[in-house]
Amino acid sequence: MRQHTLSILTGIVLLFAMDGRGKEPVFIPMRIDGPEHNPAQHTYWFGPFCECVSVLDVDGDGDLDLTCGRNWYEAPDWIRHSDFRDGAQTNGPETDDNSEFAMDVNRDGRPDIVSSGWMVMKGAFWYENPGKTGEKWKATRIHSALNMEGVIHGDLDGDGDDDILVNHWAPVAGQAMTWLEHIDRAPWLVEHVIGTEGEFHGNGIGDINGDGRNDIVTPVGWYEAPANPAGATSWVFHPDYVVHRVDQPNQRIAASHPMLVHDVNKDGLNDIIVGASHEYGLAWLEQKRGADGKRSFVTHWIETDFGQFHTMVLGDLNGDGQPDLVTGKRLFAHHGRDTSCYDPLFVFWYDIQGGRFERHVLSFNHIPWYPGVKSPSPPPNYAIGMGMKAVVCDLDKDGDNEVVTAGKGGLYVFWNEGFAPRTPGPIRLPLETTYPSWVPWGQAAKKKK
Repeated sequence: MRQHTLSILTGIVLLFAMDGRGKEPVFIPMRIDGPEHNPAQHTYWFGPFCECVSVLDVDGDGDLDLTCGRNWYEAPDWIRHSDFRDGAQTNGPETDDNSEFAMDVNRDGRPDIVSSGWMVMKGAFWYENPGKTGEKWKATRIHSALNMEGVIHGDLDGDGDDDILVNHWAPVAGQAMTWLEHIDRAPWLVEHVIGTEGEFHGNGIGDINGDGRNDIVTPVGWYEAPANPAGATSWVFHPDYVVHRVDQPNQRIAASHPMLVHDVNKDGLNDIIVGASHEYGLAWLEQKRGADGKRSFVTHWIETDFGQFHTMVLGDLNGDGQPDLVTGKRLFAHHGRDTSCYDPLFVFWYDIQGGRFERHVLSFNHIPWYPGVKSPSPPPNYAIGMGMKAVVCDLDKDGDNEVVTAGKGGLYVFWNEGFAPRTPGPIRLPLETTYPSWVPWGQAAKKKK
């Protein structure tokens, strides 16, 4: 087992699988970086700190490094290199970086960064990896928007490499559903606008109708990809469902970014997994096909007592070859104005199990609400949340997947240390016979008679 220099979460509980099917993977959290707690300078344990992370080999040495806003962290010791790119500025309690990911935009063999912001940036940029440590990454704007929620990547034109899907949080005149085709020559990305429907918080990429082409899902329906997605043929919008509140089926809510397309119950039809970004609730929308071929979706709630599932990702955490769902609570979205803001902060992973969604705890911290208390709460240890972008990958290349997450509370890695032992471990306390007050059980029983 690898040895890491870690500050171990005090009182961490290693939960064993309850159904007896297998062992429970053990994840140990490691803090890479976090906000300075300096109230005099308006910096606290709850930010400002970038809420997005990317995993890539920045310096070409074969190790996977991390980027988080304006900083990158050099593996294996996670040395911080500050201000390697522009964008991701601090703005009050927030950081202007609501999504980022690694992508070789100019096809030079070096991974670049694509990032977006909703404050000063008002759009998206790609940042060119110069191939030299210490040299600033050049910024190129690829999209402009008044209300930018983020960008995600996936193959939208069917050519085998990733394109970029844009998300705006609400309809605005002059804006529409937009994706960027990744081409093999400068300017490398070409913008396509496909319609105004579904222009709400959250979207995703996946094949809904089973024709082998990736479609676009939104909170109020989905766009069907045409045979030539980048051509003049229009994308058809299907208003087949609405992502709604737990207690109000007719009220649309802000969906997670991304929404995930996955065949949850393995019936051959892809379903949709979606979180409530600023409300309570986590759900999957089961796709059904009637005898007449008509498509419909049935909402199944996974969670109704937890909220602020702003982002999520699929990845195999327990080594069974099947994707698991990783998600959690964003810390203080909308500056603490959202419902559920003062509920416990958490990171969960779910063994999907055909729709059972067995919950496992990676981290769980209670952030108490003390009405009437004017002084700020002290900085807690390991306040780990899921911000606006997380990654599941084999970070140390040992054959199992880690979880990398960033939020206002800091940047963390959950190291996958294999499975919890089922045999008795070493004695952690001094032998009972060494205690001066110890009385053997048999003698204690005789004294009582």
